[in-house]
Amino acid sequence: MPDTVDLDSAADELYAGSREDFTPRRKELAKTAKAAGDPKLAAAIDKLAKPTTSAWLANQLARDAGSDVDQVAELGDALREAHANLAGADLKALSQKRTQLVNTLVKQAGKLNGSALTESVTRELEEIFTTAIADADVARVLLAGRLTSAKELAAAVAAWPEASGERVPVARPARATKPKKQAGLSDKEKAEQDKKLARAREELDEARAAVKEAEADRAEEERILSEAQRLADEATEEVRRIYEELDAAEGREKEARRRVGSASRSVKDAERRASQAWRLVQQAERAFDDLGGK
Repeated sequence: MPDTVDLDSAADELYAGSREDFTPRRKELAKTAKAAGDPKLAAAIDKLAKPTTSAWLANQLARDAGSDVDQVAELGDALREAHANLAGADLKALSQKRTQLVNTLVKQAGKLNGSALTESVTRELEEIFTTAIADADVARVLLAGRLTSAKELAAAVAAWPEASGERVPVARPARATKPKKQAGLSDKEKAEQDKKLARAREELDEARAAVKEAEADRAEEERILSEAQRLADEATEEVRRIYEELDAAEGREKEARRRVGSASRSVKDAERRASQAWRLVQQAERAFDDLGGK
């Protein structure tokens, strides 16, 4: 055990280690900090929350050089740019890529786990990765490998405001081990455990319902955005067509005015010739009269 410890190194060690060793190791690190005369650090280490299975697996992917977790932040930036630019086609393609990336990361987490993931862990992993793609701060904490649970993503962001947004440069820790079976429980303990299980199941159902609602809202917003983009494209095409027609009309007007000018000059020239002819007629009539013509 080292003689000194700081919060970052303690957090990296704890969240990289196995879940089974988390609590006793946290106690040892807090004890070391306290023995070094830093009770505030000891208290901070003692408050580091043990990650759920899903959060632990997500943290391990951040430490696995073979995972695709580093694509989370890049895809999130691309989606936010597409939203800002109302790029409907890009948004549709990126949304499909998001689904593919989340599925890929869940499969990679399953390989790290060494056994099939439960439905609840799968759902929580999907929530973690989907939220990390949507929220740059969550992506940053994910890549730092310091998540504690799917329900506490905002708390993790607040707890580690200066965490790096780079993949954690450490080797993959040992795989998660199955929790040891508890010894026989008394009737009272079983009843309490059943209550906790019922509450957990209720919270899980609520979380699933919230995810479904959020996904439905997201799909509707994407539909609205796509429709708005379609209307914008149609309006742009209409404006282009109108400008083309306007250019053509201006060309026709210019040609018509040129012809009007030419015709006007021709009329004036004809009027001049007619006036000259009329004067000749008058002169001829006077000459005729002077000669005694009748």
